[in-house]
Amino acid sequence: MLQWLSQGTSSGTQPTDFCSVAEGLQALYKERLLPIERHHLFHQFYSPELKDADFSSAPMVLLMGQYSTGKSTFIRHLLQRDYPGLRIGPEPTTDKFVCVLHGDVDSSTPGNALVVDSSLPFTQLSHFGNAFLSRLECARLSSPILESISLIDTPGVLSGEKQRLKRGYEFEAIVKWFSDRVDMILLLFDVSKLDISDEFRRVILAARGNDHKIHVILNKADCVTTQQLMRSYGALMWSLGKVIDTPEVSRVYVGSFWDEPLKNENLRELFEMEENDLYTLIAQLPRQSAVRKVNDLIKRARLAKVHAFLMDHLYRNMPSWFGHAQEQERMIQNLPNIYSEIAQQRSLPLGDFPDPRMMQHILAPMDFSSFLPLDPQKLDDLDGLLQTELPRLLKQIPDEQLRTGVVAAPVPQVSGRPTPFAVMKVGGASEQSVYQSKWNSPPVVADYVADFEQLGPQDGKVTGEQVKERLVESHLPSSVLHRIWCLADVDKDGFLTLPEYALVIHLIKMKLSGQDLPTALPDEMMPAELKKLTDDEES
Repeated sequence: MLQWLSQGTSSGTQPTDFCSVAEGLQALYKERLLPIERHHLFHQFYSPELKDADFSSAPMVLLMGQYSTGKSTFIRHLLQRDYPGLRIGPEPTTDKFVCVLHGDVDSSTPGNALVVDSSLPFTQLSHFGNAFLSRLECARLSSPILESISLIDTPGVLSGEKQRLKRGYEFEAIVKWFSDRVDMILLLFDVSKLDISDEFRRVILAARGNDHKIHVILNKADCVTTQQLMRSYGALMWSLGKVIDTPEVSRVYVGSFWDEPLKNENLRELFEMEENDLYTLIAQLPRQSAVRKVNDLIKRARLAKVHAFLMDHLYRNMPSWFGHAQEQERMIQNLPNIYSEIAQQRSLPLGDFPDPRMMQHILAPMDFSSFLPLDPQKLDDLDGLLQTELPRLLKQIPDEQLRTGVVAAPVPQVSGRPTPFAVMKVGGASEQSVYQSKWNSPPVVADYVADFEQLGPQDGKVTGEQVKERLVESHLPSSVLHRIWCLADVDKDGFLTLPEYALVIHLIKMKLSGQDLPTALPDEMMPAELKKLTDDEES
């Protein structure tokens, strides 16, 4: 069990035992963070109160994009079958938010029934009203991958008034709600539909604050030539640069994520590498989910702390008798300067403060005199959470994963043993490592006799000076050649015998083929002549 002493904290709680990280997060949130959130109206400004299911739910993947970019097809590709109610076509077909979850039998649950199930993390969606709930659905089916992760399919983003007015619900607000809670956001683009409309731009901006979760997919890439794909990739990066305002370049996964035959065989190797990278990320979500939940709670706690100081500042600077409205309006207009003042006084980073324009909009109709002053006890509890309890909980995650046997999600495209067609890129595995067994055998020494004799050996050995020119022809860095020499010079005498020379060339060929060199020479790679030498020395 996860254990730590909370003796000596300001709340005076007793030592607590948690059976899991999820249980620990639930308890710490309710005891340390939730009281200060309620005290300072946190839920009216940001996101609603967290429920137990938010901490215990499986990792979720949200798919977004314009219509006919392959969102539903991608889900079908992962599941290797249709989910209940799936329709795929070139026209806008998915008109609902569909939560695809694991179930023993195929079933569909409408939105109003879904949000009353407290075992699922969707109860707070009821706040968006019946107009949205009629466009929300849960599809359950038996699938191995859904035992580890859940998938969220979304309606394609439309253009013009159809998106802005005819949805009947706040599309961007719902995207924001899901973005804050999922583990991964897949943003899909069709290689022939790269323009980002104003509506799609607002949807992407709704996910702001979760940039680390966003992964961009350039889909249906085999439908164009190599030259056209290069131009499409450049156009997409240019469009994304105007929307995703980060100094780093967004990672884009290029491929055709479906089961149809390839139309451009020239790009097969590129597609395999891109798909292996993406599928590995998805497969590793169960191992990263606990860390993500702790990270999100830390981010929420830091926001709650600066929010508490802000509410306290606004309350204490309201006049006692007259001029309430004028002073309130002045503080709203001066909010960026108030941020700077609080940050300086309380030693808080300005990056923790919320968007001032959003806060000005929410604060405008409120009465600042109804706010409450800072509660030192609640602030001490929050500081203890940030400085001691959450860091300690974070350290317990590896032990819990070993104890409970958390494994990668069985993504069918990369699960099982590596093959020449796909590999899960963990533990140093790569597309080249599939062929590593070819090199885990000793070289045939007889094949290198003629080459060795040309170097002019004396007493059956060549010096480093004699062999250096031959080795640098490989164009490998000197540091790599140094490692190869150290591995092959079994007797450590600074010379190379014929078997050692054969081993050097074997290791050079191994490195040039894309394989990693071993840290120590394995027995199965050692020529028989060298094995006999080492056996004689040991005896």
